[in-house]
Amino acid sequence: MANTDDLSAEISALERAIEAERARLIQIHSVVHCLYEVLLYADGEDSSSYAEAAHLAAMLIDDVVVQLDPVRIKPMIAAIQRSARLQGRYDGPEPRGLKLGSGDDDAVKEPSVLSYIRH
Repeated sequence: MANTDDLSAEISALERAIEAERARLIQIHSVVHCLYEVLLYADGEDSSSYAEAAHLAAMLIDDVVVQLDPVRIKPMIAAIQRSARLQGRYDGPEPRGLKLGSGDDDAVKEPSVLSYIRH
């Protein structure tokens, strides 16, 4: 189904884009942290204020990096896939660990959010 392939490709591209930007943010965090260290020990009346500003910027960047962690993002993507599946716009595979009725009776099966909604 072309619609499924399109959505899967978009999700894959989204995951790659998020990871690439997350990597850039990690590099920026390193630069800002170095700036903080330099300013912290610099001579000048305002250097400690600038150091604190750089430290705040580094902490904010670190918070964004944590929020973009794949562990946090993948459940959101899976929710988008489930929503699209419910609307009939996506016919792709179930996310790993959530597939029910796979035919393997010995497999451990975890209920999906959908199984709770249907009751």
